[in-house]
Amino acid sequence: MENPNILNIPAYQRKRSLAAKARSIGKHKQQKKSPARKTTKRRIIKPVEESIFGEIPVRESMPSQELFEEIPQTSGRKSGLREMRICGICEGYFDKINVAIIQVTSPIRKGDSLIFEKEGGLFEQTIDSIQIDRQDVQLARSGTTIGVKVLMKPQVGTSVYKEI
Repeated sequence: MENPNILNIPAYQRKRSLAAKARSIGKHKQQKKSPARKTTKRRIIKPVEESIFGEIPVRESMPSQELFEEIPQTSGRKSGLREMRICGICEGYFDKINVAIIQVTSPIRKGDSLIFEKEGGLFEQTIDSIQIDRQDVQLARSGTTIGVKVLMKPQVGTSVYKEI
């Protein structure tokens, strides 16, 4: 094998094969047998017939009525139902400025609590700013289109409710 081009093997493949042969020869010489594993004796766990602590006393029930006072009712509502009225339709939403466009069907004032429909259900928000053509207003009458700053994205084309 004086002439490596006799077999027409590219140089990079010849180098790889020579390196692989050298590694395999080195592995055979360096391999040592590892010693056999040592086994440990397993402990046998015996059940305990008597408790170390003796007899454990039973706790008495806590007097909860004496420690905690009744929670006062903060809400003036007597039932869980709320009366709502449709006050508009959500016609659009601007993502960057978080503004919902509402076509008003009944009057809306600044500070009113509006309930919007979203994909997962409903969300409620008190109105802090109402704008008509980029002008702040206090009251929006029916028939106008307003922009309202909202916290979440309402579903476009759904009704907007006002809590009475």
